[in-house]
Amino acid sequence: MRISTIKQRSVRDVRRRRRSKPSAIPKRSNDTPSITPHFSESSENDTIVIDCKAGIAQITIVNGANSETATYDCSLSGQNTKSVSFHRLDFDESVPLRLEVLGCNGRVRKVANVWQMVCREFVQIYRSNIVLRKQSAVGTCTRCIDESDDDDDAKLEGHKWAVLLNEKGPDGKLSRANTIDLRVGAILDGAVIYYEDGHKTPCGLHYTQSGSAHYFGGGNSQKLHIPPGVDIVKVEVKLSGWDHKILGGISMTLSDGTKAGALNTSWFTGSIFGSKDIKVLEAGPGEKIVGFYGSSSHYTEEFGIITAPEDVDLPPQAYDMPQLQNVQARDWAKNK
Repeated sequence: MRISTIKQRSVRDVRRRRRSKPSAIPKRSNDTPSITPHFSESSENDTIVIDCKAGIAQITIVNGANSETATYDCSLSGQNTKSVSFHRLDFDESVPLRLEVLGCNGRVRKVANVWQMVCREFVQIYRSNIVLRKQSAVGTCTRCIDESDDDDDAKLEGHKWAVLLNEKGPDGKLSRANTIDLRVGAILDGAVIYYEDGHKTPCGLHYTQSGSAHYFGGGNSQKLHIPPGVDIVKVEVKLSGWDHKILGGISMTLSDGTKAGALNTSWFTGSIFGSKDIKVLEAGPGEKIVGFYGSSSHYTEEFGIITAPEDVDLPPQAYDMPQLQNVQARDWAKNK
């Protein structure tokens, strides 16, 4: 009898314990870590800031041949590190800067080259006070009639590239661009710049998303030949291609009046956008066009000009800066 009573009380105690309120378990944010460069025309106080609301577990930094990995406390009871800042001058800008951040929530953020993330309006030459200006045309959607013409901050998910009109060839020597093949079909495929030493560089993709070699189409393509001493003074870009933020055409004009390219103007797009459908890119007073930059998926989403002071020769280190080159790995689509 007494044993039976004890057993019954034990069962009731278990039931009461089961009904007790469970202790609260801290929840982590599900947000992906962010990598934000804070760059200005004066690089003395520029920083690269890494944030993660859930806490930072690990940061891997690869700057050329130098590699470093830092780990942080991720325990629920610990003081999680949610923000880390690095100084821009701590890194070598003549080689790519790769960052990979693991959050305490398991989320990962990768950037193949921080130098190509930023400075939409300018590029400061490494170890120099020379600043290059940038301006571009970004594709609009023909279905989005109310879309603003200055939507330069639209999300561009393609390969980011840049090409200078003077570029080092396979032998490491500078070579001048003498021909630009403007690849235009029904839309702007891209362009290819040919240099005097025989090498060429695309304004667009080297490789497709599958890793195979990329080839430009373009039934309306034209070549622009650039004589010595002649500059490119104007680039015109048609903002509307198809309906997915793809540019529609391009033309370039030289200082001697020569013009080449195809803008694919039509009654339909003209009736919707009027003159806003063509964006004119020109160097500012006292400047000259020294290169191009943009973003490309299969076609071109953004095409812009890079300008420099017309009385200044770019220093040698400018031609080694990744943000002024078209650098693309075959597996770029996996790491973008």
